[in-house]
Formats: sequence, structure tokens, C-alpha cells
Amino acid sequence: MANFKDWALQYVLSDEEPAQREIATKAAKEIESSGASRTVVGNWAASVQPWMARAQSGYDDQMDDGEDGGGSDIIARAKALGFLAGTLKALDRKLLKTDQVVFLVGFFGAMFSYDHKAGITASAKALRQLYAMRAFKPDMGVKMIEDVSKLKEDFRLQTASTRLEIYELFLSLIQNPAVSSELQHKYGSSCGFTVDLLQLCQNERDPRNLMLWFKIITVILANFSTSTEVTEEIFKAFSAYFPISLRSSATPIGITAEDLKGAVRACFSAHQHIAALTFPFLMQKLDQGDAVTVAVKVDILKTIKACVEQYENPQTSIVPYIEKIWNSLKYEVRNGEVKETIDTTLEVLQAIANKLDGSKTQRLDATLLKSYIDLVFKDCRDDLANPTYTKQAGLLLMTVITSNARAYMLESVSFVDCIRQNFQQPKSPSHTRDLVLILNSFLKARLELIRSRNQGHLEDEEQLKTEPRVHLDALFHDVYLGIWTAKANEPNSENIEILKQVTRGLALLANQQVVQQDGSRALLCSGKICSEICTLLTQCLVRGLTLSSNDNTTNDATFEEEALLALRSVVMVYTPAYEEFVRRATTEIRKRDWENASAYSLDALKNAVSQLAFVGCSQIPSAIASDTTFSNSSSPVQHFITLTTAVLDIFPLSTPGPGTEALANSYAIAGVHAAILFFRDACTAKYQPEALVSYSKSDKNWIEEFGHLPDDWLQNLRVSGDENLSALDENDPEVYRQFLKLSLYLVRHLYRTASSGTQSIWTGRILGQLADIAALVIRNLGEQLQVSCNLGLEAFNFFAGPQTQSPEQISTGPFVELLTRGVLEGLWPGAMADLYNPGGIAEKFLCNTDGLEPFLGLQSEIRASIGSILANKYKGGPSTSDPEVQTVKRVLVFWGEEIRKATTSDGTEPKIFQALNCIAMHIIAGATARQDKAVVDLIPVFKAAIGSEHANSEIVARSLGVLVKDSELLKADNHAIIRRFYKQWAYSHLAKPLYPLASPSADGASAATRYRTAILSIVSNCSFNVYEADVEPLVRLLITTLTERSGLSQRVLSQQLVSALEILVEILSNEPDALKGHLKAIIGGGMKIYEECLPENKHKAEAGGEPARRRNLIMARKLVLQVLGAVPKKFEERYLLPYSLQLQRMLGLACGDPVREVRQIARLARGNWLKVV
Repeated sequence: MANFKDWALQYVLSDEEPAQREIATKAAKEIESSGASRTVVGNWAASVQPWMARAQSGYDDQMDDGEDGGGSDIIARAKALGFLAGTLKALDRKLLKTDQVVFLVGFFGAMFSYDHKAGITASAKALRQLYAMRAFKPDMGVKMIEDVSKLKEDFRLQTASTRLEIYELFLSLIQNPAVSSELQHKYGSSCGFTVDLLQLCQNERDPRNLMLWFKIITVILANFSTSTEVTEEIFKAFSAYFPISLRSSATPIGITAEDLKGAVRACFSAHQHIAALTFPFLMQKLDQGDAVTVAVKVDILKTIKACVEQYENPQTSIVPYIEKIWNSLKYEVRNGEVKETIDTTLEVLQAIANKLDGSKTQRLDATLLKSYIDLVFKDCRDDLANPTYTKQAGLLLMTVITSNARAYMLESVSFVDCIRQNFQQPKSPSHTRDLVLILNSFLKARLELIRSRNQGHLEDEEQLKTEPRVHLDALFHDVYLGIWTAKANEPNSENIEILKQVTRGLALLANQQVVQQDGSRALLCSGKICSEICTLLTQCLVRGLTLSSNDNTTNDATFEEEALLALRSVVMVYTPAYEEFVRRATTEIRKRDWENASAYSLDALKNAVSQLAFVGCSQIPSAIASDTTFSNSSSPVQHFITLTTAVLDIFPLSTPGPGTEALANSYAIAGVHAAILFFRDACTAKYQPEALVSYSKSDKNWIEEFGHLPDDWLQNLRVSGDENLSALDENDPEVYRQFLKLSLYLVRHLYRTASSGTQSIWTGRILGQLADIAALVIRNLGEQLQVSCNLGLEAFNFFAGPQTQSPEQISTGPFVELLTRGVLEGLWPGAMADLYNPGGIAEKFLCNTDGLEPFLGLQSEIRASIGSILANKYKGGPSTSDPEVQTVKRVLVFWGEEIRKATTSDGTEPKIFQALNCIAMHIIAGATARQDKAVVDLIPVFKAAIGSEHANSEIVARSLGVLVKDSELLKADNHAIIRRFYKQWAYSHLAKPLYPLASPSADGASAATRYRTAILSIVSNCSFNVYEADVEPLVRLLITTLTERSGLSQRVLSQQLVSALEILVEILSNEPDALKGHLKAIIGGGMKIYEECLPENKHKAEAGGEPARRRNLIMARKLVLQVLGAVPKKFEERYLLPYSLQLQRMLGLACGDPVREVRQIARLARGNWLKVV
């Protein structure tokens, strides 16, 4: 038989919670195994009797009088009761019988009457466990509350954690419907238990406990019918804490001041029967003037808003206090200066209007709302004519009138008429501006009411169908147009600000919608008015094209930006407006002579084209009915079609001469690129990226479909629809697929034109732009769609058609291969599989070394970029027998042999090899990014090539970093295959084995220098974590580079110094201790490098030579100063004192460096060293 007394003793003697929990669980299992027999439960309860007997005999009080041991007995008794509470927590909730629960409730409840020093926490926990028992009855809950309330004054003497247990017990009980019903039945409206609770908890200050205490009060107010006297006592209890704040504490408690404010606010808004106490109290607090801080004022206003929103039966709970609330709140806006206070006040006034309108299911009498609006109107009408208060009065009126559809229908006509009357006699420019601002805010709020009409009461939509519109129809001619005409002729700063507001108003007016009888939406303004609005806005935007630089002196960029945003807003709902904008802009563009265009004209063209793209394509147009019929106006892609066809119509704008670029043509093509980019981003924002993935897929061959379309298909779409492009709703993600199809057609058209048209027009710059457009479009196509369209082959055919199938028929030119790069850049690997057949297009292209002259550098860079893509995006798996893997392996072997021959024989000139090496390294870089095993086979080739004394060896050494250099072509966005740790892989295979060879030696000093160059070239393109394990040998190598610089050309030397200094900066940032023993060499070498890199030194002629060399010298000086400036932040002064004066002098001279950015770094570095004393 279980010995509960022994377990109780063990529990009392233990100080470890896990051990105590194990003992309590053991006792619980024993009770469960006995089926909770009365004998076992009795023995369990009696097991704590030895400790209880001392308390009943008054032994603790004797100990308090001076005898030793009293404190330990209190603690022991608390633990003993904790044993019982822990057992109850572990016990099955269904086990105890009703009489046993009654007994235990009585036992633990008695603890609150005579044992205030120990066991209160355990007793409260035990009562909470008993409340959770299945045998618990509501009358037991009443007894619990009565027993605990007997603590009285001793309650505040308990610890905060003990009080927390009691609060949680109280809250659980009064939230129980059965217990609350029993309490109401027993105490009635007198709620005697509430009075006891108020006396018990009135001095609470702990934040956690207050949160529960306020919750208890909220529940009592909401669920119990209390007498007036009790209600007043409850109100006094929680209102005494208002406004509440929270002292900062070093110990986080998880409760914020906002949490406490919200809890008190919930008390105020708990029930409407305290409205007579709440509103006068809050008004009195608010009307204290300057004594109220902004935070307190906002708290009061939010509390009033919560009460308005939560109180039911507004006729009796809110209406009697509206005038008092209004008379206090209106001054918060009329004379207010703090935005937060003003905004919160407006929210309160809006909440009152919404409350008086009724709920979604129950409307109130309209006279309540009208009386409220009339009250506001009466006080604000005169203020509209006073420039000092115009904005505030308009804000108050607009907020109330546009709170809901009914309020709008009641007073919108009067409000607009009042505003119009004030426009007739404005007192000042600022008065006009404020009136326009108010009218704009009203139109914006009205638009939101129309859009959200289905979210309110069922009658709202029916009311809006009968809305009078005359007052709104007249706004354009009576208000906006008159102000525009008057102010546009005198474009001073005041008038410009007014015109900005008018511009916003015109956009809002054009966007206004009405609800038709069938529930659909239509534009409020007629097509004629919308067209006039578009004309005004368009005139602002094409000003740069219509005026010369001398005439366009009043152009304001911010005003133009407002007009741009306004016109975009208009064309999204009234689609004919965009056609007019495009027509006006292209007409002005055609008038200009672009053969000899000035910088001003070119800037105007660039702005115009970018504006056309932004206005028409940065959002998805909406299909809203108007009185103007317009072909295909409902198509969401119509603006995109309009812009692209317009650009194609005006292209080319000029014919470039030999060696010149036609910037006008380039800007035109840039407009197409911008349109595609804007529309793609608009689709992403509207339909979400995840949804677009499925709409970028198709198993159809769009390219084949395009072959059956007429050449002018795109132009025909501008004026008429087509069965290939069905009309869609703007909310249908199918719009995205339609857009992609149009974009691919556009790419095909431009590629075919560029590869077969007049070559003088399609310069390298423009072909590069076409390539970027193709990459942008194609990367967004799904892999299956790319395969279906056979885009891998089209990359080399330029969409010429099925007759061009072999590489021998591919058009070649100095820059035409850019088009190939554009398509390949956006392809998925699966769409390129056919290119890797043995002896196929990919292998022939990758191994082609012909046709690089006369554009040696540019042609090699283009071919190199294509090579990196082809060497990376093949679909071969880990098996070395895959055809794609074998193809790429043969390519790598080919280029390895080319490098070997070029560095061992005299057949290849350095200039030619520079181009060939560029191609080779980029091809190998593509394979390196996917960790192609064939790259490892090239390591002996690289070692031998760098170690050779051939003139080309230096080229190989300094270009090895290309293998790990980040490339825009090899990005995940372009579907390239990038292994996560490929840089670590490349570093360990390519750079790490070269460290022993890079050490200076008498026999091979020049070879060691080249090996150092190779290592630095790789490491400078890696992050610190890649080479972290080799910092020590790397630092030695860096020091050698800084101090011994013989054996390299000046160009390579400057490049090597930049790489070394970049790595030093990284090491200083991540592991400066590795440099502690080399400070002398770093500081001395850095000072010498800075001096040698100045234009005034002995290499002055070289410094003023090629641009790349000049850039490297400037970069070297910047990096030297960064290194020297970071040293004082990383090391103790005792290591730096020997160099301080010398460096301060040197840095003082560096503050006069010819380059501004270098001077800034020098000043920062000098400031750091001045602190070293």
C-alpha cells in the first residue's frame, strides 16, 4: 500500500522541480490505480497533516515572536500543500467524485482564512485544478470566490506571482457561464462578490496582474447586471488607473504600455450601461488643455472611439453625448498641430457617423445621422471661407460626410456646393490650394465608397444608384479647368503648388465611377471631359518635345511627375486617353531632326519614351464602361500593344554614321524594354508571382503560330481585335500569358528585322538592347514552352524560319552574336538539349576561333559570354557518358590545348591570345559554376601555362579569377546551374595547390610572381569564408606582393596591387589578428604604393595613359587608404605608436589627392590615426 506520508516528506525535502514533479505524478498514479477510493484519497489528503497541525496550533505565530525555525516551517507547509496541488495537476480530470471535489474545495479554501503566510500559491493552484475536474459544480465556483476573498487586506501582502494565480482562478470562474449564472442568481444586482473583489484587488500595481484584473472587470461589466451603486464602484476601480503608463524596467516582463492601455480601454467599452459615467469622465480628462500630453490625448481619443464602436443601443448610449463630444473634439482638429492627434480625432468622428448609420444587418433612423452631420456642418460652414481654418473645416466635414454611403447621400450635394461657392471668391492662393485639397480628398473618399459598396449595408448600393450627379459633373468646368487656365499662365511657386493639387484632382475626377441600375460601374465623366483632362495632362508631359531648351525654362520636375502619375491614373480607366497621349508624343518626335539632335532633344526623347512606358504599362488597365466606344478598349494589354507598335512605327529615327551611335534609336528601343519590364512587374504585383508560374507554361509552339500571321499583325491589333488574343478581364491571370505571347512575337519581329535589315541602323548598342529584351522575355517563359518553341535553335537562326537549320547558314557580323546571347541567357537547360549533339551547334560554336578580327576585343567578349552560357546550361547529369557531358568535355580539352600551345610556342601573338584566352576562361567559368569534373583535368594545363616563361603566361595568370567571378549571365534568375559551394570547390582545386609555387625563390622568381598573380586573381573574387583556412600563407603572399613588385608589367602590377589590397581589406574586417605580426610591412608597403600610384610620380606618362591603368591606380590609392585607416580600429595603440607620426604626415598629404573620393577616405583615415597618441 502506498505511503503518501513518505512521498509528502520527500516532496517537502526536495528542492528540485523535476524530482517534485516525479513524486506528485507517482502519487497521482497511485490514486488512479485505486479508482480514487475514498480511503486512498483520504490518506493522500491526510499526508500533509503534520505540517498543517503546526499552523492550526499557532506555532508559526510563536516563531514570529522570536523563536527560531518558524520560517522553515512556513516553507515546509507551503511545499506540503504544493505536493497536493502537484498531484491534482497530474491526476486524471475524470476520476474524482463530486463529494471528493467538494471536500478538497473546502480544504484548500480554508487555507485563505487562517493560513496567510504559507500555501496560498499552492492552494490557488489546487483550486484551479479542481475547477478543471469533471465533477466540478457551479456552486463550488461560488464558494471558491467567497473563500479566496477572505484574504482581504492580506491579499496585497502576497507576492505578485501568488496574486497572479488568484487572478487566473477568478478569471476562469467568472468566464464560466454556469458559475456566472450561479453568482447572478445568488447575489442579484447587488453583486456582493464584486464588492469583495474590488476591496481585495484595489491596490494592484503589478503589470501582469493588472492585465488579468482589467479583464475580470471587463467580464463583470459585460456579463453581470449590477446596481447603479455597484456599477459606480466598479467604474471608480478601473478609471482610477486612467491614463495608465508603465515604468521602464531592466527585466523584460512581456507586457507593454500599449497592452495596459488596451486592457483599461476594454473596461471603458465593456458595456453601454456605463456610458453615463464614461463620456463625462473622458471629456473632463480631454478638456484639461495643455496639461494633457499628446500620448494621453491619443489614449483618451482611442478610448472614446472604442466606446462608440462597442456600445449597443446608440440612441441612449451615444446620442445624448454627441454634442459634448463634438464640441471638445472639433478643436483638436481646428487648432491641432500634431498629426497623430488630428488623425485619431477624425477616426472618432467617423466612428460616430458609422455607429449612427447602424450595422450591416440593422439600420437606424436616418434622422440620427442627419442631426449629427448638421451639427458638424453648422460649425464648419463659415470656417471654409476663412483661409486660417479652411483645411481643418474641410477635413472635418469630409470625414463625416464620407464615413458611409448614407451620410454621403444625405449631404454630399450641400458639401460640394459649399466648396464651389468658396472657389468663386478665394481669399488667397493658399485658400485656393486648400479648397482644391479638400475637394480632392472628398473625391478620393467617394471613390472608396463606390468600390466598397458591397461591404456595407444591403441598401447602400441601391442608394448609390439614385445618386444625383449634376454637382459632380460640373466640377471640371466650374472648378478645375478654371483654376488650371488661370494658374498655368503664371507658373510661379505658389501657382505650381496649386496646379499640383489640380492635377491630382483631375485624375480623381476622371476616375470617379457611378453605380448603374444593373449594379455595374461606369465612369462618371463623359468621354469628352476625360479627353479634355487627358489633353491638359499630355501638354505638360510633351512640353520638352514641343519647346526648345531656351523656351522650356519654367519646367518643374515635381509638377511633371504629378502630371505623369495623374495621366497614368486616367488611362487605366479611360483607355482612349493613352492612344491620344501616344499620338501626341510620336507626332512631336517625328517633327524633330534626330540626325543632329542636341543633348536637350535627346534628353527630351528619353524622358518622353520612358513616360510613355510608365503611363501605359506600369499598371493593368480596368474595363469600366464609358459613353465613348473604343475598339478593344477592354483588353488589359491594349496599352502595351499601342506603345510597342508606336515605337516600331517611328523606328529608326536616324541613321548613324561610321563610328557613331544613334542615341535616338537607342532611346526608342529602350522604351520597348521599359514597357515589357513595367508590364511584367504590374502582373507580378496584381496576380502574385506564384500564380504567374502556371501562366508562363504552354505546350504550343508560339513561334510556329506567329509564322501564319501577317507581318503587320501587331499593328492591326492596335486598332482591332484578333481571335488569337481573346478579350480578358483585368483580374484574370491569363493576361500574363497573353502579354508573354505578345512580347515573344515582338522579340521575333525585332530579331528578324535586325538580322536581315540595314546593318548600319542596328549598331552594337542597339543589338545589345535587343539581346536584353529577348533575355527578359524568354527567361519568364516556362521550360516546356521554350522547348515547344525550339528557342535553343532560334538563338542561332534569329527566328528566320525552318529553312535556316545549320550553323553554316547562321548570319555573322561584328555584333550580331549579341542576339544569340540574348536568347540563350533566358533559356532553361532543358530547352538547349538539342544544341549539344556531337558535332552540333554548341560544339562548333564553342570551338570556333575564326572571325574575331577586326573587332578583336568586343567580338571575343561577346563570344565569351555565349560560351559561358553554353558551358553551363546543359542538362547532362552526373554520368560522364551523357552526350552533353562528353560534348562539353571535348570543348574544355580543346581550349586547354589552345592555352598550352599559346604558352609554349611562338605562333600566337599576345593580342590574339588575349581574345582567345577571354573566350576560353569564360567557357571554363561556365563549367566551373556547375562544378564540372572536366575542369579538374585542366589544372595541369594552368600550372604549366603560368609557369612557362612565354609572354602569354602572364595573360593566363591574371585572368584565372574569371573562373570564380560573379557574372550576370550565370544567375539563378537566368536558370543557370550554380552549385552552392562552387567557389570553395574552385579555390581548393585551382588556387590552393599554387601556394607552394608562389613563394619567392632564386631560381624562379618570375614564375613565382605569376603564380601569386593567379592566386590573387582567384581569391579577390571570393568571399572570406572561402579562403579562411589559408589566411596565414595568404597573408605572407600579400606582404610579398606589396613589397616585391618586380617581374611584371605596369598594367599587370597595378591590377595585382588592387587585388592584394582588396583581400587585405577583407582580412582586416574578418580576422585582423592574422596581420598583427606584419603591421610594419603593411604600413610601409602601403605608404610606398600610395606614393607610386600618384600621377606626379615617375610613371606620370603611364598614369595618364590607358583608362584601365588610370582606374587601377585610383583604386589602389583608395584601397591603401582604406587599409591604413582601418588599422587603428583593429589593433591596440602599443602596436601602432611607432608609425603614428609618419602616417599622420602621409595621410595629411593624401587629403589633397586629385580625386575627391580618395580625399574623403584619406580624411577618415587621418582622423583614426589622430587618436593614436
